Amino acid sequence: METLAHYWPWLFLLLPVAYLFGWLKGRGHNKSNYQDPSQTLSSDYFKGLNYLLSDQQDRALPVFLQLVQVDNDTIDTHLAIATIYRRRGDYDKAIEIHQNLIAKPSLSAKYRSKALLELGRDYLTAGLFDRAEGLFDDVIKNGFYDQEAHEFKLTIYQQEKDWLEAVNVAKTLIQNGDSSIKGLIAQFYCELSEQTFLKGNVKQAGQYIKDALGYDANCIRALMCRVRYAVVLKKYKEAIKNIKQIQQIDSDYFPAVLAECVTSYRELGKVKDLIDYLRVVEKQNVNLTMMDTISSLLSEIKDDEAAQSYLQEQLSLAPNITGLASFAMLMNKKANYSCDDYYQEIQKVILRMKPKSDQFQCNKCGYTSGKLNWQCPSCHEWGETKPLIGCTNAEK
Repeated sequence: METLAHYWPWLFLLLPVAYLFGWLKGRGHNKSNYQDPSQTLSSDYFKGLNYLLSDQQDRALPVFLQLVQVDNDTIDTHLAIATIYRRRGDYDKAIEIHQNLIAKPSLSAKYRSKALLELGRDYLTAGLFDRAEGLFDDVIKNGFYDQEAHEFKLTIYQQEKDWLEAVNVAKTLIQNGDSSIKGLIAQFYCELSEQTFLKGNVKQAGQYIKDALGYDANCIRALMCRVRYAVVLKKYKEAIKNIKQIQQIDSDYFPAVLAECVTSYRELGKVKDLIDYLRVVEKQNVNLTMMDTISSLLSEIKDDEAAQSYLQEQLSLAPNITGLASFAMLMNKKANYSCDDYYQEIQKVILRMKPKSDQFQCNKCGYTSGKLNWQCPSCHEWGETKPLIGCTNAEK
């Protein structure tokens, strides 16, 4: 039963083939001579079915292809079989079927465009982007399936990291009525901005960020770029303004700009304001604690007693290993000679238990990484990766 269940998808696909073959074979007869399609099947059909059930798909599919000649009534069957080949990774056979369809002069313009589109998909899946792009251009010229062709071209440009072409194609899709990809265009502009900024063209990088926010006013990545650029250019007030905007839109991303937040307040000589702001953020997001950062700042501008008091208060509200590690480090500083080794050993144990910091996870597929990937390397979704909320430390 398991073997038969494994082939149900194939059987459901090939039942229409069987019916169509029987109908084609008997359509020359009048109604009085009508025969049920199941009675008109040739021995080749049953031979193909036997191959399929015997786990010999490579021998089964050619048999079914030979049963049905190519015309406008049977092209869908050929396209379906070619799709099976492509999904199995047998690109040569899928390409052969689609090229055979395109070569038929009797094929309608719409079906020819469909075959061109599917041939382009064969090349795209096989990694032959240049050939695929040319075929998608032909589909667009024909006027059939042009929206799908643009979408596949967008896939190519993303894989090639050709962000300018990706922006142009995405704009065309929007003009054709697909407004759902505005956020995607914002990501493309951010890619262009970061590339341009690394080349030293700060003005153009800023313009790309402005373009990104024009398509998505709440684009966290664009705002984070503004924060980073502002810190590099020593525009610390501007950096803080954008940090606060990020925190208001989606506080889950706050850990990713915490280091820039600390730097900006420090450079402005406002460490006390920084502590007050971090305490507010910590209260607003109950899942986020910044014990390392806040306790270090309290020790700096006040004393260790203030830091200890803060840690004791936070640990009573939300016990966690990271906060305990900070508390152990503080106690180690205060330990007398007789207790010194004791506190050091406790500190070592706790630090070994401390979770890794700066971890990021994709909300779609669960992929984790040590850096923030705006396009997930696993599922390729954009803007779904976030910092793993927990204890955060800005002291690098």
